[in-house]
Amino acid sequence: MYFEHDSARLSAQHLQIIEGINISEEKDELDIHIKGYTNSLGSPEYNLKLSNERAANVTALLREFTIISSQGYGELDTDAAKNRRVDILVHYKKDHIPEAGDIIIEPIIVPKKKPSFTSSLKKGDKITLEGIMFYQDRDVIMDESRDALDKLTIFLKENANIKFKLIGHVCCGDPLRPGNDFINVRTGKNNLSEARAQALYNFLRKKGIERRRMRYEGMAFRQPTGENNTKDRRVEIMITDVE
Repeated sequence: MYFEHDSARLSAQHLQIIEGINISEEKDELDIHIKGYTNSLGSPEYNLKLSNERAANVTALLREFTIISSQGYGELDTDAAKNRRVDILVHYKKDHIPEAGDIIIEPIIVPKKKPSFTSSLKKGDKITLEGIMFYQDRDVIMDESRDALDKLTIFLKENANIKFKLIGHVCCGDPLRPGNDFINVRTGKNNLSEARAQALYNFLRKKGIERRRMRYEGMAFRQPTGENNTKDRRVEIMITDVE
């Protein structure tokens, strides 16, 4: 992951790389090493600090993994732009060979939940649609989401008096630019959160849910949960009316 000169700020491209790692279903089997570097411009002391900041910013968004040796290594031997970088090494825990100085950061464990609905919903209520998953960087719903989709469809058909909005969110966004969405690689458009909400809308239309009951919207990173990446990377259903 390459950085601008004298900067530890994560770009939209960095965030997409991190999102691609965070989507892994093998988090409990993997560990990650994070190594920060700078080029040779600047003093060694400053460069060591900057390389640590770069590593720390990446580490903060990969906390669902076991992290080993998140560290800045200071400057490399030339002023080349390719030396302003963070290397992320991902491998299976069973293959890790412990080294002196390893500092292990234990992962934040996020319990998996099945989607749950209740007929006592009221206008303004929101439910996060657990179990509905998308292919990496795409608005295509994965086959593994079938059970959650079936449960959602049944609930909506049994509660035909409910109108609702589907709201898509992404994780790992830039708090200073929360409206920046990720690129949907299927279309090349910067609208991944909206496209995923629309994909669910289209699915429900095919299942017979009336168009007049539904709307969809993408929020990018405007409404982070403040908890972790999995919670931020979500689609919600918000009740807009109960007739």
